Amino acid sequence: MEQETALRAAPNIALIGNNSLMMHGLKQMLSEVMPFAQFGVFTTLQDMEQALNDAPVFHYFVSAEQYAANEAFFIAHKAQTIVLITNESVSENLNAEIMTLRMLQPRDNILRDLLALQQRGHNHNARYPEALTHRIKQAEAEHEPLSKREKEVLRLLASGMINKEIADRLHISIHTVITHRKHIMQKLHSQSLSKLAIYAVQHGIISPHEAL
Repeated sequence: MEQETALRAAPNIALIGNNSLMMHGLKQMLSEVMPFAQFGVFTTLQDMEQALNDAPVFHYFVSAEQYAANEAFFIAHKAQTIVLITNESVSENLNAEIMTLRMLQPRDNILRDLLALQQRGHNHNARYPEALTHRIKQAEAEHEPLSKREKEVLRLLASGMINKEIADRLHISIHTVITHRKHIMQKLHSQSLSKLAIYAVQHGIISPHEAL
């Protein structure tokens, strides 16, 4: 019981770096991709260790500077570490097994890369810790299942098509597309197209790099 309480209280994902604007922007994007997780933002690895006092952290998103300053730690946790790249020359000096995320690109591209990293590390959530899997199942239970046609419409929405293009592709009226779109948003409790695209990727309806 104490361990479960600690898992709920502690950040499952640590963001480590002294660029607070970048870190909080990344936190916002991560919360869209993984709304079931909890996040902590820290300036240095030492700040994180002091604040968390050995509480479990499942992933580290770390600046290149903090990675270089604490390379031994992150090499030991390489399966959990993602280095934030703001200078392409930095990636040349990283351990080949370390995952990276390029930050100097449009927000939608960063979201796609986050989704690709999530799929690479967690095949349909199969490798998440039990505490996180429980949260995911709770969140999924709040969504009504989509029909086959709604999934088709969602796939095309997530790929960037507008209503008329979807109507033409599926040989249905624009009114019908709008109705399906409304039902999809109601079932998934979201009016955000980017969040619908994230759902589509995470449920295998579309691949990350086909999405918006």
